[in-house]
Amino acid sequence: MCKDHWYAYIYEQQVIQADEVEFILDTVGSTPNRILEVACGGGRILAQLAKAGHLVTGFDADKAMLERCEIKIKPFSNASCHYADAITGDWGNDFDVIVLAGNILLNIVSDIDYSQAQALFIKKASKALKTGGHLYLDFDCYNRPAESSDHKWEWVCFEGTDDKGTYGKYIVVSGDYTADTRIDRSSRRYEITPVCGKTEIFEAPCVKHFPTLSQVHTWLSDVGFVIEHEYGGYERQTVNEAIIGNRAIIWARKT
Repeated sequence: MCKDHWYAYIYEQQVIQADEVEFILDTVGSTPNRILEVACGGGRILAQLAKAGHLVTGFDADKAMLERCEIKIKPFSNASCHYADAITGDWGNDFDVIVLAGNILLNIVSDIDYSQAQALFIKKASKALKTGGHLYLDFDCYNRPAESSDHKWEWVCFEGTDDKGTYGKYIVVSGDYTADTRIDRSSRRYEITPVCGKTEIFEAPCVKHFPTLSQVHTWLSDVGFVIEHEYGGYERQTVNEAIIGNRAIIWARKT
């Protein structure tokens, strides 16, 4: 589909985040590990882990993204990727490290309750790790003020032309955010113009749950994780949920 190809191409061109990748490489270390990346996308992290000498595999439910990933990891015999649904699929077992990066906790596509899906990700990570293995988890973690759809705003997240000449925009449209439930109900709009074609507009609702740090701590503890390191950003600052834009980056060991 034109939209899917465009998004996968533009995402990989514009979302580089070298600081994130360097942070992951430093955290994982130089000793070769067997690593699984969940929702590996176009392979921007997976390829760098393979280049560093780790035995890596990744999966994603976006076929257009996987096409980009296959190209990126082709030079590495120690890397592979495949199609799978993170909720219903088997993650495998006996991994040394599982990577849940790129804000995946806030980008789960599922029919089940959002917080249950988030907890399930952590439970499945525990099941797929060997005892003593580590989970790398990275997500937005801050206290957002309430928002109302009565005062909407729009943000052009990505814009550009892909390798087939298709021009497009990916736009975040605000909606309602309730601070008590930490549920965000907004929408995402694609404006796609193929070569020699008319502009097509696709808009879809988007529901996200923003977990608290204590909630994630509980999910981790419930399935046998012990947190070894925790940071609020890639400069290893302290987590502070009062700061808009704060992250929680957790390195936890399965006991």
